[in-house]
Amino acid sequence: MQVFSIFEELGISVDVVATSEVSISLTLDPSKIWSRDLIKQARPYQELDRMVEELEKVAVLHLLQNRSIISLIGNVQRSSLILEKVFNVFRSNGVNVQMISQGASKVNISLIVNDSEAEQCVKALHDTFFAED
Repeated sequence: MQVFSIFEELGISVDVVATSEVSISLTLDPSKIWSRDLIKQARPYQELDRMVEELEKVAVLHLLQNRSIISLIGNVQRSSLILEKVFNVFRSNGVNVQMISQGASKVNISLIVNDSEAEQCVKALHDTFFAED
C-alpha cells in the first residue's frame, strides 16, 4: 500500500491502524517523528511537514493532534458484554471514541479519544471493571 511505503521511506513507525474500503486511520507517536537533531535546531516540524507533503500526493489528509490511545487487554474478541460496558462508560462520561482498532493478536482493542478526556476515561473504566462491590 502506497501510504505505508511513505512511512517506511521516512522511517516513521505507525502505532495503531484502522482501515475501511475507502480510508485509513492511524496514530503516530510524535516523539518518534521528531528527531533530537531537528529539535535542537528549533525545527521540530520539518519531518512532520515532509510526511504531510508526501501523503498529500496520494491521499486526502486530515491531521488531528492531542489524542490518546486507551488499550483494553484481554479476551476482548469474544466478549461483546465487555465492549458494551466500555461504550456505556464512555457514553455516560460524554466521551466520543474517534477510532477503534483491534490488534492482530485479537487480545487488545485500542480506542482513540481526546487527550483531555483520557484520564477521566481510564479512571471510569477502572471503577467499572475493578471496583470492589
